[in-house]
Amino acid sequence: MLDVWANVLLTVPNSRLILLAKEGSHRSRTADHFGKLGIDASRIEFVPPGNRDTYLRTYHRVDVVLDTFPYNGHTTSLDALWMGVPVVSLIGDMPVGRGGWSQLSNLGLSHLAASHGGTYATIARELTRDLGALANLRASLRGRMQASALCNFREFAASVESVFRGIWCNSTGGCTS
Repeated sequence: MLDVWANVLLTVPNSRLILLAKEGSHRSRTADHFGKLGIDASRIEFVPPGNRDTYLRTYHRVDVVLDTFPYNGHTTSLDALWMGVPVVSLIGDMPVGRGGWSQLSNLGLSHLAASHGGTYATIARELTRDLGALANLRASLRGRMQASALCNFREFAASVESVFRGIWCNSTGGCTS
């Protein structure tokens, strides 16, 4: 994951990476890893965890979120999208690695989900090339969420019920209506 993120930093001039991380030696190990990949330490910023308000205000400093993988961010990705920050996600092989794709698909943004690391970096780079389009996307994200199944518990429950009914019907050979 860090190698793919480094590729994004290398292909997006003047980009920086903000990582939410407690104090500890993992910070220097992460910075050292980026350094070995050609990323100057000044482009990596570690932000300590804080209260909910401080955490959400951090999104005001972020243009694009690079989703984690092989386990996607799930709640943090939803927080980013709610705060108007697009998320680039990598579609994994396991359910925990497909959460980003699911969220983005529900928002009509499945094109922000990559099938492999090279595409992931390309998507992130392309998002930053047209700042007007990025600003329009950012301005639309909260409304997209509010209008989507992600925030419509009745629609979401009906969809889940439909899937469960389909599974049950297929497994029993019944359900004609």
